[in-house]
Amino acid sequence: MEAQELFDSIRYKFLKPVAKILVSDWSEQHLQLPQTSAEPGLWRRDRAPYQSGLMDAVCEPTVKKVSIMTSAQTGKSTICNAIIARYIDIDPCAIMFVQPTIQISQRYSKEKLTPMITDIKVLSDKIIQAERNAASTILMKLFKGGLLSLSGANSPASLASMSIRLLLCDEIDKYPPSAGSEGDPVELAIQRTATFWNSKVILVSTPSIKGASRIESSYESSDQRLYFVPCPHCGHQQHLVWERIQYSGKGTEDYKPDMGVYYICESCETPIAESSKLSMVVAGEWIATATADNPHHVGFHCNRLISPWVNWVDMAYDYEASKNDPLQLQVFVNSSLGLPFERSLGDSLDWEKLHQRSEASNYQRGEVPLAVLMLTAGVDVQGDRLEVSIWGWGRGEQSWLIDHHQILGDPIENDVWQQLTNLISREYKHESGNVIKTRATCVDSGYLTHDVYMQVRNRKHLNIFAIKGQAGTGKLFVNRPRYMEINYHGKVIERGIKLYVLGVDSGKETLYHRTKIESPGSKYINFPTGMDTNYFQGFCSEIQVEKHRAGQFYFAWEKLPGVHNNEPLDCALYALAAAHLAGLTRMNWSTLEATLTSSVADQPNETSVVDKSPKPRNRKKNRLRQSKNWTTDFY
Repeated sequence: MEAQELFDSIRYKFLKPVAKILVSDWSEQHLQLPQTSAEPGLWRRDRAPYQSGLMDAVCEPTVKKVSIMTSAQTGKSTICNAIIARYIDIDPCAIMFVQPTIQISQRYSKEKLTPMITDIKVLSDKIIQAERNAASTILMKLFKGGLLSLSGANSPASLASMSIRLLLCDEIDKYPPSAGSEGDPVELAIQRTATFWNSKVILVSTPSIKGASRIESSYESSDQRLYFVPCPHCGHQQHLVWERIQYSGKGTEDYKPDMGVYYICESCETPIAESSKLSMVVAGEWIATATADNPHHVGFHCNRLISPWVNWVDMAYDYEASKNDPLQLQVFVNSSLGLPFERSLGDSLDWEKLHQRSEASNYQRGEVPLAVLMLTAGVDVQGDRLEVSIWGWGRGEQSWLIDHHQILGDPIENDVWQQLTNLISREYKHESGNVIKTRATCVDSGYLTHDVYMQVRNRKHLNIFAIKGQAGTGKLFVNRPRYMEINYHGKVIERGIKLYVLGVDSGKETLYHRTKIESPGSKYINFPTGMDTNYFQGFCSEIQVEKHRAGQFYFAWEKLPGVHNNEPLDCALYALAAAHLAGLTRMNWSTLEATLTSSVADQPNETSVVDKSPKPRNRKKNRLRQSKNWTTDFY
């Protein structure tokens, strides 16, 4: 009898079964949302009912892998936190949570994980704090029966350090193509789960580019569950999609979401007001729409249309603001609709159509139309010349090519740069009768870098900036400048040359998509009469193609076969960058318009652009720097 009691005691202590508590049930009892969240306090199932299905999938006995392709503001961070917390409390094991970088993991630990542990008593009682165990750190949390390792996809060492039973990978579309030289970081992390028969893998992300999105690929190999909600009028179950959202003037220049945004039922065609959204979502359910490649793999897709924290009117305004700009439209498609953005590959511009647009124009080369309120210039440096485009800008970022010039001569000669000075200092006659000057100029420094830096430094009063293009998908078009001059002590010279790095792929996408807009208005590109065919062939000289590297898709811009002249495209790109530096997206157009239509001409360049870039920390003056014979080092 004593032996049986001892066996029962040991079995209860070490072999007791895991409590069958769903993540959503555990969350309703324990999960505290932080004060910084939209709705702080104890998590409630009825506020976002669709979250329960996402959380509870890991508790399905047959499920080994969960793929969640979602938009922003649907609560994916809450879902990940809930899964981790439930496992720590009632099913402790080795857990790894992978973020795009180690730095993001550190921030997650400080800003989200630690507050969650502090707020939830059943967790704080179990976590071995750093002061009690030196092994517990910002990136490693120990608890009875397991540990939580916070890793970065950019660190192969952190991904290959241990065997794990529960793996969560967040924002996998932002992971690098390879973790060092070790290969795909997602696959590298999944290999850590191979030794556990009851392992679980959860992949979560907003998608990126169609065909190159990790989460899209993973979701498409799953059973593709969608959240179906009933129509309040006919009861028909349907997954909400953006195409069935309607409001006055949708997709036109006369849009009016404030007059009412409705969802059109796909069955009875009756408009559904957003006031019915919550009751629809409460009555909704997840339904698989495909057969998974592996029966142990489930997938979910959800978007902001069912989120309680985003209203349809705001989504409508976001769409209208982004519809004509491919970069902004991608953000809307990815972050609001939770869908991969489909790019138009292999679709080059027709230079003949642009030439026809030019011939039908109502202004001539060198003229400045009334709607133009600001001029900028883009300069490309070649071995035997400078090529310069002058562009005009107006309301809604509509643009006008004013002129394109070639300044022949060796760019190392001062005379060539003096001709550029004369050109960008020129006073153009505005249609209003006043004159207008070039407000800002960007010069490519990728060729003859030292000479370009010297010439730009001597012309800073003309608001002329050195730029350098950098290829790559997803890079910002205009980035913070880098100081390029140092003194004898290796310190940055405060008033020296600054280099602006341009994400040229992003800029080219913007120009190409804007050129396809066919009606004058917001972001439309105008061309004057009098431009020759060579200009338009150069403007349409490149095409975006899909490539592969290390097993990953990426996109690159290449010249069309037989085309060598792409300077018009580059100059337009640099003029667009100059417009951004001059305040294109935050310009007070009414003030400029009032200035041009008054008797006062446009203000001199010296005061037209305010440089708000951060200054270097070293402000100590140096006698050597003040010397007239001081020689500058460039990098």
